[in-house]
Amino acid sequence: MAVFTIAGLTLREAVRRRTLLGALMLGLLVLALSLLLMVIRYRMEAAVASGRMPVYQYALRFPIARSTIISLCLSSMKMLGALFAVMLAGGAVSSEIERGLLAVILPKPIHRVEILLGKWIGINLVLAGSVLVWAFMVWASLTWQLHEDMTALLRAGCYLTLFPVVVSTLSLTFSTFAPRLFGMALALVVCAFAWFDGIFNALGAKSAFDVESLRQLADAAGLVVPQGTIGWWVEGATREIIVATPRGGIGNSPQFLKHWGQAHLHFAHLDAVYVVFYVLVLFLLGAVIFHLRDV
Repeated sequence: MAVFTIAGLTLREAVRRRTLLGALMLGLLVLALSLLLMVIRYRMEAAVASGRMPVYQYALRFPIARSTIISLCLSSMKMLGALFAVMLAGGAVSSEIERGLLAVILPKPIHRVEILLGKWIGINLVLAGSVLVWAFMVWASLTWQLHEDMTALLRAGCYLTLFPVVVSTLSLTFSTFAPRLFGMALALVVCAFAWFDGIFNALGAKSAFDVESLRQLADAAGLVVPQGTIGWWVEGATREIIVATPRGGIGNSPQFLKHWGQAHLHFAHLDAVYVVFYVLVLFLLGAVIFHLRDV
């Protein structure tokens, strides 16, 4: 029962600090990105009407613009969700220790793991809810603009909630031993390293520079924070509506766990098991550190 009490207090704190207003503003930013497609379409149709662009060229270029905007919206939700997670969870424990709030709560018959779990639930309700609202806004915008079935964006939104869940768990664990700013910086550094897995993989590929150590570094980066695995799930959910995915020359995240599981265990979902295991182990590690820490 104490877990849900702490979760409720975390939600109230988010409302008091106008965190939800910040989430709405980020959602409006993502919505504005989706509306860029309307501007592009208007300009292209005007060029066709004036004869400056042949119809066949419009037929070729608009699907690319459409896919680019969708990919941009998905990437922005991924990045903003991760940054939002660092901001919310980065000092969730350490800042309250520094302000002396936990010194008041801990003498009561509440286990520290209940406090940590309550905070984790409250924070991720805010994060997951925000990402789902963003995904709904993008879905509504693009459905209205294109008059097509864009349900795939709602499925992708469910996968996108996993980004802030993973990052918030990492940040919350860091907050059990590190001051707020240092914990946030540490989480950002670790996430940034994982973000480069696609670049490492592209540079080390046999079709590029064929560097085995870079491919191994890409695999390691994908294990440090499994954002690449979640990225593949998002791509799979939106494959039917993105007809020309712009790669941007940065390469794809490696699928080391999935391929290894298929080759050695004949199991196709080792990557999903790892994501669940990653969150669970990180949380338990944070619980152990928090239990041993003097307050």
